[in-house]
Amino acid sequence: MARAIAPDVSVAIESPADFAESADPALLPAALLDAWQAALLDACDAGDDQARWLLVQVLTLQLDRAGMPQVHALHRVAQAHALHGEEQAQEDARPEWQARRIELDLALARRLSGASRRFALHDMDLRHAAAVEQGSGAVLKAWIETLLYTAEQQLGDVARSKLTEAMLAARRLCAVPGMADAGEYLLARVLLRLAGRERGEVRLQMLAEAQHLLDALFTRTSSARVAMAVAEASLEHGRAAPVESAKQIFSHALAHAFIAGCEPRWQQASLRCRLAIQLAYEALPEMSPQGHVALDLARKLELQPLPPAEVIEGMARTFIRHGEFARACRLCAKAWLAGMRLRALSPAWRQAATAWRNQLASAREHADWQENERHRRIAAQWQ
Repeated sequence: MARAIAPDVSVAIESPADFAESADPALLPAALLDAWQAALLDACDAGDDQARWLLVQVLTLQLDRAGMPQVHALHRVAQAHALHGEEQAQEDARPEWQARRIELDLALARRLSGASRRFALHDMDLRHAAAVEQGSGAVLKAWIETLLYTAEQQLGDVARSKLTEAMLAARRLCAVPGMADAGEYLLARVLLRLAGRERGEVRLQMLAEAQHLLDALFTRTSSARVAMAVAEASLEHGRAAPVESAKQIFSHALAHAFIAGCEPRWQQASLRCRLAIQLAYEALPEMSPQGHVALDLARKLELQPLPPAEVIEGMARTFIRHGEFARACRLCAKAWLAGMRLRALSPAWRQAATAWRNQLASAREHADWQENERHRRIAAQWQ
């Protein structure tokens, strides 16, 4: 179905029990998800338990796309299928279904906002406490993802406590037979998040431990996903390390970003990371721009779907540095028109707009600048 409906989308089936994975699930077309859902519903009606397992995963993806209140209806249908699957499963397979139910509740919480989201996350603590206490590998994996997301929604000590809880759960997962790799991968992610709340030597130690865990994991698995994780962790480690160490760490990060980019579904993430590494390397004391390396990466990223705001900012500043002011302004306007929040990016947009105005050579360019400036001023009012 994927080949017929979305031949340009990179989709991989990585195990018989799990559905197609994509580096960015948002790239999966709605028509493909609808076709999968319809086929799996038919198979469920025919009594296919494997189809029910896959259907719940597809419905989880659908929750990210549906409008409200369809989200709640989809969640109820998916939970009903997951509960039916859990009730019909053998004893040793029930934790897998319990993990799916956690994932469904988390997918719902992600779609809510404000007090509704906080209530949904709090309700998850109560609904899944018994399963988490039993500590099966699948449930712990799903619960760590929930704790990481919950920490994003909190501030100060509350967020730190959730990350500490996630770290303890990841260490528990490392001790579960057959789950050491998954546990160390998640532990590294938690350490990276915790490091973002620390300073000085404590921060550096956490970043070094996260990189060490991922390096060891990559040695064992050599997967593109882990290579990408090594690159991202090494980037953060290099940013915090002393200058001479940072150069080696950035080189290590760049090598793994290249490795990850060899797999098509990780190419965009690889490009983003390579640009961030290049800019961090060139920002070191006594370093300078290395030819057009960063510029070439930024131009390649222009051809991809819009990346996150921090990547847009790096691209814009790269264009500014190389005198491509109009290009930087158009990129910022495109991001804003797509609904991106541009608080951090607005100084770069203002700088590019001023420089572009000083280079206008025709009435057409002046009109383009005025239209862009109109967007920039409106965006500035809504920051």
